[in-house]
Amino acid sequence: MEIRYKPEELTRLPRSVRYEPGKVIMIDQTLLPREFREIELRTVDEVADAIVTMKVRGAPAIGAAAAFGLALYADTTKAKTKDEFMNGFYSAYDRLKNTRPTAVNLFWALNRVKKLVEEHMEDSLDEIKKLIVAEAQKIADEDVEANLRMGHYGADVLPEGNVLTHCNAGSLATVQLGTVGAVLRVMHRDGALKLLWVDETRPVLQGARLSAWEYHYDGIPLKLITDNMAGFVMQQGKVDAIIVGADRIVANGDFANKIGTYTLAVLAKEHGIPFFTVAPLSTIDMSLKSGKEIPIEERKPEEVLTCGGCKIAPDVDVYNPAFDVTPHKYLTGIITDRGVVWPPFERNLKKLFKLG
Repeated sequence: MEIRYKPEELTRLPRSVRYEPGKVIMIDQTLLPREFREIELRTVDEVADAIVTMKVRGAPAIGAAAAFGLALYADTTKAKTKDEFMNGFYSAYDRLKNTRPTAVNLFWALNRVKKLVEEHMEDSLDEIKKLIVAEAQKIADEDVEANLRMGHYGADVLPEGNVLTHCNAGSLATVQLGTVGAVLRVMHRDGALKLLWVDETRPVLQGARLSAWEYHYDGIPLKLITDNMAGFVMQQGKVDAIIVGADRIVANGDFANKIGTYTLAVLAKEHGIPFFTVAPLSTIDMSLKSGKEIPIEERKPEEVLTCGGCKIAPDVDVYNPAFDVTPHKYLTGIITDRGVVWPPFERNLKKLFKLG
């Protein structure tokens, strides 16, 4: 696989989350598409709240934001002794860890920083602080590099033509470029992407609000559809491949992604359409054997009862799982930052990690 493009050749968007001394800066995704605004967060609580309220969302972006939350603690703490510092560090770690349960990148990023700190307990307090900030920045930089590789790996295996996607696994869901977004951007640059079908993605409309906004911003030809139109579009022969992101992939290839992904996978199987998921290795959780073990976040009923702040249903009981689990039997392949994993997934995912 040859890297043909640099990030700046593929998108005009800035990084969705970044760090400057004493503040985490992120695009407030709850305001899109009405308003593009970057917000500055100056406390760990503000970062945690931004994750919970989905000002930042998407597994890789959440992971980077959480790591930057620890960097923010390191830069702003008033702790004078190492013991004081570590007590505050573990408190910040717990606060960030308990924000969202499904996206494994959150725990991966926090644990990576925590492990580094615990390995350098003999260092001076100033050195430990510098290590935390540097590691958080490294996590963000590595995400962009991983997305760039995934974009090229994916573009090399997806068929030329029309592609359908769900939710937002674009630049806004990562630090930059996206997982799915990188693949689409490379395909577009190569001239292989003829049309992008974008599911609106109820109930929070990440497809309509975010994916349509960012791909249109970058000049990718697209058509927006409601979620329940996808099957008919496939039946009409207007979809050549489906590509989605993942919030957690487990050892047998089952994966959790935004609610509605499982429906697309079943429809793709029925219509003989290749169905891919794209995610970095940090999204793969080899400690879980099957998708039945993935914790599924259930969100507030207001997301279903309202739309854009307007009431669209009476006050009835609501079931609002944020994710569903797609069994690996529906997958054509898993595109990672180290290459494409083909069936049998259980065996080939193990091989991938051994290579690492």
